[in-house]
Amino acid sequence: MLEPIRQYAMEKLEESGEDEDVKRAHADYFLALAEEAEPELFGPQEAEWFERLDEEYDNIRAALSWSLEGADPELGLRLAGEICWFWYWRGYYDEGQRWLQEALAKEVRASAIARAKALGGVGWLADRQSDLDRMRASATEGLRLSDEAGLGDNHRALFLRVLGRSSWFERDYERATQLAEESLALSREAKDVQGIVHSLLILGDASDLPGDQERAKDLYEEGLALLRNFGSVYWRRYFLNDFGMTLMLVGDLERATALLEEAAELSRKVGSRVGLEFPLGNLGWVALLRGDLERAKALQKESLALCRELDDKTLASDRLERLGCVAGAGGEAERAARLFGAAEALREALGVPPDPPMRTLEEPYLVGARSQLEEGAWTKAWEEGRRMSMETAIEYALSEEESTAPISPAPKRPSSDEAPVALTRREREVAALVTDGLTNGQIAKELFISERTVDHHVQKILNKLELPSRELVASRLAE
Repeated sequence: MLEPIRQYAMEKLEESGEDEDVKRAHADYFLALAEEAEPELFGPQEAEWFERLDEEYDNIRAALSWSLEGADPELGLRLAGEICWFWYWRGYYDEGQRWLQEALAKEVRASAIARAKALGGVGWLADRQSDLDRMRASATEGLRLSDEAGLGDNHRALFLRVLGRSSWFERDYERATQLAEESLALSREAKDVQGIVHSLLILGDASDLPGDQERAKDLYEEGLALLRNFGSVYWRRYFLNDFGMTLMLVGDLERATALLEEAAELSRKVGSRVGLEFPLGNLGWVALLRGDLERAKALQKESLALCRELDDKTLASDRLERLGCVAGAGGEAERAARLFGAAEALREALGVPPDPPMRTLEEPYLVGARSQLEEGAWTKAWEEGRRMSMETAIEYALSEEESTAPISPAPKRPSSDEAPVALTRREREVAALVTDGLTNGQIAKELFISERTVDHHVQKILNKLELPSRELVASRLAE
């Protein structure tokens, strides 16, 4: 009922001739809300403000649509730049990137600060999308803009952190350390707590190598102390996870487990799917190191499912490798070969090398699995894995099949005496957009509904059609 009522009200508003004035007042209101929320998304009130933005997100989408369609592109750019961290922590990577790219492409006389905030958002969302080229491009342009406009230490430090993260992804730890240290110095000078914390995290991750792990511990402990004093839970989860991973690498499994479980508990407590995928996967490693294969498999699968939901390709490749280790330890050598092959191909496509400390952990499991098969059989299974698409590889990894031809199951065909599956009008609309290849975020924008509502509709469609993945919806609808 609510959608027809909204449409009817919009028609009446347009008939009155006052619709543009009302839409401008609406957009101004939500820009002001976003500007008020932005500094509160790090600190003791962050949970309340994330919830507030969740409740108003469809209104924010409407304001972005109205402004960027031509009414006021400058307002749209400012609004997009203010809610970047909302998109980041809520997992709206693709949608946020689309809004930011559209806003930055407009020829508007916006302030340098508004443009810098939007460029920073592009860089950090690209971080979660494994898009290193976009990270580097946005940071390079941001640094140039910061220097030309004299925006100060905060903005320069932010773009140095983006470059530091891209260097970390490329496993150039020396350059990542250099950039993070420069960013840290600028953030300390500006007394920017969030910048300090983020720089410490990048430095800790870049130091997480044999010989440097004591320094990594010190950096994580400093960051955790700052976060506890400042009252930020969202960033604390990342420090707990990465600190736990360092302890795991040096063999302190008991303390590592405690930190990782705290990170997972905090993620569930704040209701954020973003961040939970990290401690789950690392707890899976701890379980494997302790010989608990069933728990290891369950945790890695849960983490991989979240990676698929968030479209985190880099972490997905890591989880495929870890499930390959579990399979090899359990005597499923062909399955291990396929998963290792799929992970390798995905990493190559992304241009992201494996993490050296994790590769050291994985190597004995890889060697052990390979010793279980003849060379020809291993190579054949490995190549089968390399030919899988990311979605097929994830489907295979999450399944229990041990087949020589891991292919997504064909959709169930109704028999002639079965009644056809009945989809509601809205489900048919969503299904049609799914078959066009739109993501849930794109569908939400197209239909002016929330992404959570789209998630619900897609799941109901898959359940009704008895399909394992959205890629099969088109052929099932054709039937």
